[in-house]
Amino acid sequence: MISIIGAGPVGSYLASLLARGHNVKVYEEHKEVGRPIQCTGILTGSLDKVINVKDDYVVNKIKTMRIIAPNKEFIDVNFKKENYVIDRELFDKHLYFNALDKGAEFYFNRRFKDFKDSKITFNKGEEKTNLLIGADGSFSSVAKKAGLYGNRKFVTAMQYRVEMDVNKDLVELFLGHGCFGWIVPENDKIARVAVVDYRNPWNYLEKLLAKRKYRILENQSGLIPIYDPKVKTKKDNVFLVGDAATQVKATTFGGVIPGLIAAKELSKSFRNYERNWRKKIGRELWLSLIIRKKLDKFDDNKYNKLVEMFSNEKIKEIIESKDRDFPSKMIFRLLLREPRLLFI
Repeated sequence: MISIIGAGPVGSYLASLLARGHNVKVYEEHKEVGRPIQCTGILTGSLDKVINVKDDYVVNKIKTMRIIAPNKEFIDVNFKKENYVIDRELFDKHLYFNALDKGAEFYFNRRFKDFKDSKITFNKGEEKTNLLIGADGSFSSVAKKAGLYGNRKFVTAMQYRVEMDVNKDLVELFLGHGCFGWIVPENDKIARVAVVDYRNPWNYLEKLLAKRKYRILENQSGLIPIYDPKVKTKKDNVFLVGDAATQVKATTFGGVIPGLIAAKELSKSFRNYERNWRKKIGRELWLSLIIRKKLDKFDDNKYNKLVEMFSNEKIKEIIESKDRDFPSKMIFRLLLREPRLLFI
């Protein structure tokens, strides 16, 4: 018996993989899959290297990102492969139904409380299991009870889903607004406007929207874990995956694709999970963290200089040709082409 705590995209995807050869039960504290939404939902084209992407949950496809400096100068980066803007509720439910089809069982309104002697305690009763997997998000209760939580740090993401006029073919990335802010269009009338910051994203979000005409449709927010290279994701018969394991890119604070990749590695081998996921994405997550620490020291002048350097066609070509989910394929080529990036 394998028990997964959390029916988000990572938990459901893992359940679909494991259910082919195991008895799998997934326990979710909420009453349904896909709610509440705490994600902007823009994913790189590398998603289709992990799963078979369906149009059912893709609301927009975008090939251009406008990177805007504090001084309003900008560059347009044209990706070789389209980015997907997904409906997170439909995406999560797609993975949930796929897991159901594979034979996984799901139980809702089950809040994990404890795990001891192969017995899981919930707010509603107890269950026995041979193996426990925490896919229960940033504040993973499984991690806490297993002694794997560590000294975690977080950023706050605040997002409005708004009705306003936008260019549906363009993502706008604003540097100098907290860690960053962005406007991600669903179509030419609806967009997701978000800011990520350590302290007060609200003020930056208000500034981002200050001179625009808009109507708020939804208000979404959440805390995102910062990747911890020292994180332990296995102890005895307990495993962590996804946000519960801090497997999140510190550059853009996206965790869906790294979490899905880690889930696939866990489904292949419980014994070698820790080693295998680090081999697959550990270097990428570490590099993202190094880049984030560098960016956190930037002021407006340094961001202005960065965008100026990126406007160089040879530099821009590298950015356009590489996937931001895998910075190792980009960063060294950038530094070879423009060593001054180290000294901004």
